[in-house]
Amino acid sequence: MPSAAEATASLSSRSELPPGPGFIATFDFVRNPFRFLDNCSRRYGEWFTVRVPGVSPFIFTSDPAAVREVFLGDPELLHAGEANRPLGAFMGEKSSLFLDGAAHLHERRLLLPAFHGERMRSYADTMCSAADKAIAKFPIDKPFAIHPWMRSITFDVIMRTVFGIDEGGRGSELRDLVTRLFEIYTGRAGTLFAMSAMRVDLGPWSPWGKAVRLQRQVDAILYAEFKYRRAEGVNGREDILSMLLEARDENGEPMSDRVLRDEMLTLMLAGHETTAATMAWIINRLVTRPDVMERARAEVLSVLDGAPISSQHVGSLKYLEAVINETMRLDPVIPNFGRALKAPMKIAGRDLPAGVMIAPCIYLVHRRPELWPNPDQFNPDRFIDARPSPYAFLPFGGGTRRCLGAAFASYQMKVVIADILSKVNLKPVPGYVARPLRRSIAFAPSEGLPVIASRLGN
Repeated sequence: MPSAAEATASLSSRSELPPGPGFIATFDFVRNPFRFLDNCSRRYGEWFTVRVPGVSPFIFTSDPAAVREVFLGDPELLHAGEANRPLGAFMGEKSSLFLDGAAHLHERRLLLPAFHGERMRSYADTMCSAADKAIAKFPIDKPFAIHPWMRSITFDVIMRTVFGIDEGGRGSELRDLVTRLFEIYTGRAGTLFAMSAMRVDLGPWSPWGKAVRLQRQVDAILYAEFKYRRAEGVNGREDILSMLLEARDENGEPMSDRVLRDEMLTLMLAGHETTAATMAWIINRLVTRPDVMERARAEVLSVLDGAPISSQHVGSLKYLEAVINETMRLDPVIPNFGRALKAPMKIAGRDLPAGVMIAPCIYLVHRRPELWPNPDQFNPDRFIDARPSPYAFLPFGGGTRRCLGAAFASYQMKVVIADILSKVNLKPVPGYVARPLRRSIAFAPSEGLPVIASRLGN
């Protein structure tokens, strides 16, 4: 990421950038990001600048023309990896998420086959099994926070489909270590770790020191697993790790263990945290709209016809898919993305200098009334038999940087939410109103989203 000095040096004057909030007002982005973005949009319009000491200015935009030009722009001049780099503290900087240009395209080509949409059908049973196990343990007729249960489900799915590791042996040890590591990364300390100044090892009892030592233990297990699998062969295994171990680039070269390690950590953290947060928001929308919940449940029960959910059912859950999409429109767990400008550029008719970050705002694009009539209304029907423009609906980003796990996440959400609807009824806790709360890389409902569950038929 360009330093503040580099960004400032590239500007002839501050007046070249759109106006924006002052430093104190910007703190609200941490406390309540959606409120902050709404306030900025009302005051400054579809372009505004957010300045934080020590980093480059962020130029937020909700202009769909700008979104299109960023998605289709030259990746050598628009660096997404550079914009994402603060997250490298959690996942490792060799991950494709933090690469740019030819290096990014090289890694993406190796990763893409593992996430082909057709492969998702082979994971349906695992996703359903993980959901069944969690749903059976839901507290009944008393309030409980459901977001941690969503995280448990997605973590279980990641371990089994990405790593091919079940309970017992190496799997249990890795699960325990990764769980403890993620508790640090997704807690209050994890939010601060995005700033390099907070990543200081003051011994095993300091937050970063504890994370560093847990990370070393995780790394030791991962590298041992890579060595074991390379020696033994994948033997027809279908987990994503096995596919990546067999992947070869155009020169016949495999992924190095360091790159493989960083990609695995990215899939673990980004893959399970964002999906769990999205499912929590879906449940929040369902419990606050009983009419939508009952319509979705009726579809699920009709499609399943008494059978457990499997891959043959997922494609028929059209209304549930619309509910998921409408939730992602209104409650994106990542409200914006960024690109670092490596040269002066004109974007949507606006001249921007080198050194700044352009930040297309998913949250605000999803609320433009000319794109989404009555934009604040939760209306899943707007997604029935509709194919919105990729520059109007972008929960997974877009262009060459579109989330690799988009199909995986969408499939998992349909399986898990359908399974929940087929087994329990959920109601809101009286008086509770969800607020977005940052958990490492994603925004989830506050207080873990308290709900009350009852078994269907009771």
